[in-house]
Amino acid sequence: MAVFPVVKGTRLRATKVNSCGLPVAGNANYVVTSGWVSLAISPVMQEAEELEQRNAEGRVCVAERTPPERKYYNLTLTLCQVNTCLISLFNGWEQELDWEGNPVGIRDQREVESDYGVALEVWAGGKAGNDCPTPEDDSIFESSSTGKSYGYLLTFGTEFTLGDIEIAASVANFTLTGITLAGPQWGRGPWNVVPTDAANTAGRLLTPITDDQHFALQRTTIAPPEPTPGEECCPLNISSVFTAPNFYFGGPDGEPAADVAPAQTACVPTP
Repeated sequence: MAVFPVVKGTRLRATKVNSCGLPVAGNANYVVTSGWVSLAISPVMQEAEELEQRNAEGRVCVAERTPPERKYYNLTLTLCQVNTCLISLFNGWEQELDWEGNPVGIRDQREVESDYGVALEVWAGGKAGNDCPTPEDDSIFESSSTGKSYGYLLTFGTEFTLGDIEIAASVANFTLTGITLAGPQWGRGPWNVVPTDAANTAGRLLTPITDDQHFALQRTTIAPPEPTPGEECCPLNISSVFTAPNFYFGGPDGEPAADVAPAQTACVPTP
């Protein structure tokens, strides 16, 4: 049984995906930021239905009930600063560029983006009771763990819209709202987020995301990534880094998927 607190959001990573959760390679398709206030996830349920049939006398002769079922979750992400690349990544809005080609703002659009979405990964702090177990032997010295663990949440969202904007003598927060989707084509993901052995080697998720799962929550001893330079969006490479023998889903002759994701190229933000 896993028991751990979820306290303080420390980092957020957004990765562009298609409508099935497949990571999409591109020049500005992922970002890591600490410039966010909160992420709220609220279930939207298909309500239970009472099935009843009465006989000719008016008495109930058949009584059954269908159980409730989760349809999706509403997502509400509150940002503490304007991050034009992150907003564009979420809702497909065009970034406004200055005379040198640097992003300086955003422009809205009428259509709500639904063909693409984002994989959202969030790391939370909070010390669990079993973060510092008593060693049984000296093998603990072979581990790269810092002794700290984190709450790790993965979900997938689409149809994001920007909420109300109020300019006043106060801090203005920007809120993005959307809905979750299943991400079976995320598989085990393009990032190293969980330990794969006693040495605390960082690797991909141990099991793939299925077509019925909208989010996953677990404890991990792998530290969250550092914010991308300037908290700007960076190039994402998939087919050029997941090459034999480091397959994303698996090789053509039945070779297994890689346990450890290859490193992405150095991040130089691209407008």
